Amino acid sequence: MMKLNKYILTLLIVLAVIAAFSGCEAKPSDDPDLTENKTTDVSHLTTVQNDTDLSRLQKTILDNNESVGIAYIGYVGYEANEQEVYSFLDNSQYADKYDFLCGSPLVNVGGAELYAVVIADTEYIASVYQAEITDNGEYSVKTDDAIYKYSGYGIDYFLLRCNESEIHSNVSLLFEKGNSSFSVFPMLSGMDGHLVAENFYDFSIYSDYGDDSEAEDRNVTIAREILLESQEVQYYINIGMSVQYTGQIQEIYGRPCWIFALGTNRDDQFVRERYYGVCDNLIYFYDALNDTWEVLGNG
Repeated sequence: MMKLNKYILTLLIVLAVIAAFSGCEAKPSDDPDLTENKTTDVSHLTTVQNDTDLSRLQKTILDNNESVGIAYIGYVGYEANEQEVYSFLDNSQYADKYDFLCGSPLVNVGGAELYAVVIADTEYIASVYQAEITDNGEYSVKTDDAIYKYSGYGIDYFLLRCNESEIHSNVSLLFEKGNSSFSVFPMLSGMDGHLVAENFYDFSIYSDYGDDSEAEDRNVTIAREILLESQEVQYYINIGMSVQYTGQIQEIYGRPCWIFALGTNRDDQFVRERYYGVCDNLIYFYDALNDTWEVLGNG
């Protein structure tokens, strides 16, 4: 009987040891985050992201007590295809300062303006909806059908092509985090050509030529003066229109030209009606009917 008890005791000890070793081997495989390869990959990705312009920009946005940053890239026109939109970005100042934007997904809501959206607080869920203006001048948002949705995983930024009208935006950006949410209708102010910055950090690169508080770029200043000497432009100015630099340089027949818009202020919004390109002493006007640039004459 004593031998039997010793045998049973020995057997129980052996089984306990086997079970203990089996459990230690199983735990790492049950949690992939604890594997050596997984830890190395995450560490590497984090290091790469922290060294990019993206992480610095996200920190700047958060330091300014905002969760999202938006920038106006420029006027791309209504007819530009996707390749031309990316080419426009590649030739802009944003390609140098924020090169990560060149690989951004493009959300096309229809329109002529290009924006960049960067989510600094990645706990926010971002949704892109089409928006319209009612007869009462209020936004009506089609929240039943999201054009694009960012759920906090993957790329923290995207390009947005929108705004068929310069009076109002045609898109609504909804940002949600728990019980907190806010909407943004990206568009430019008709007063100064800047983004109407509410609930977001504006990281646009501006070339302001109607604001005396900022230094004007010499080349654009000269181009503006040449344009203002044109009899046609003077005629429109005398009947109440004004000139606004679009911030865009476009190649016209092999020449880099500064693009200006001629328009009027309506309901605090600058409505562009005509476009001119100036290079050297040559002025081009945009023929919207034939989609061509034509020589207006010397300034």
